[in-house]
Amino acid sequence: MTDSRYKIGIDFHGVITEAPVFFRDFAALALDKGYEIYVISGGPHLVVQNFLNAWHIGYNHIFSLIDHFASRGQVKYFSNGNFKVPDELWNTAKAEYCLKNNIDIQIDDTPNYGASFSTPFCCYNPQTHTCEIGGRTIDFNTSPARSLEEIERFLQQKN
Repeated sequence: MTDSRYKIGIDFHGVITEAPVFFRDFAALALDKGYEIYVISGGPHLVVQNFLNAWHIGYNHIFSLIDHFASRGQVKYFSNGNFKVPDELWNTAKAEYCLKNNIDIQIDDTPNYGASFSTPFCCYNPQTHTCEIGGRTIDFNTSPARSLEEIERFLQQKN
């Protein structure tokens, strides 16, 4: 194990919401090691925060795409409650956030986001609870400790 203080980005919808007990334990282990957990979501900050708190999932930061774009006046709202952010902004926002915040790895279930990432992007499959990155598979069916160890090994080899 290296002395690095890793920053781990985890998508909310489709990742944390698919396995909240697993990610509660995973985040707790990572935080105990001094790592930072960034929960990155398209949804509103308050909704994400309430869910994380209800499930006792630890984190350091929440980044909400909708709140980010709303604060910049880049969201078009419709009378039926729907909204729209231009795809070219929405589809690259997570990658830009990870790069700006020096996040070491992003775990996300939306493969098309990965194309804009320079940060290592672990494409999570919620059906198999595995994550593909750099030609290897990280298995989230094992214990949270083992999954975190696999991520640490990947990051150590990357550096």
